[in-house]
Amino acid sequence: MKRLACLLAAILTLAGCGISPSEVQDQGRPPVISYSPTWVTVYLLRDGRLEPVRIPVSSDSVKNVVDTLFRAGKQPPKPGLTSALNGFSAYDTKTTRYSDDVRNKQNDLEENLGYRLNVIITGEGRISTAGLAQITCTIRQNKQESIWSVEVTRLFPGTPDSMGEHTCFEYRGLAAPGVRLPP
Repeated sequence: MKRLACLLAAILTLAGCGISPSEVQDQGRPPVISYSPTWVTVYLLRDGRLEPVRIPVSSDSVKNVVDTLFRAGKQPPKPGLTSALNGFSAYDTKTTRYSDDVRNKQNDLEENLGYRLNVIITGEGRISTAGLAQITCTIRQNKQESIWSVEVTRLFPGTPDSMGEHTCFEYRGLAAPGVRLPP
């Protein structure tokens, strides 16, 4: 029986799979995924004033923009820049639609409706005005057309705490000299 199995294995090995061998054929260059980053503007602080910085990201989704802002504060891309967000982390974002009567009672065309972005963060204590300005102005800079306001909520530890709804315009006094903030 053992001999029969060995003989069968030898026959199968010699017979192959039925495909005749051929030379290696060049079919051109191998497929390559090219990466072209998208650039977003985040607001960091220089001497307590908002300063825009352009940073490459894989996409300009709201989640990537917020994550990039929090990451940039931990490793600023330029000397002298800081962040009021150190000690906090981005947890989640939620978008809600404004109804037409909130923004424009005269025109109820759907394309004129905007969104409120709720940025949910975690961390000890209450976020400073400069930190709220960094989040709000970064979102408004990159999503100007569709996001009308930004609401920041600290989820944990402790009791959830809403920091209110903001536009970048209210932080114009924090802009560095020569910096024009988004609305």
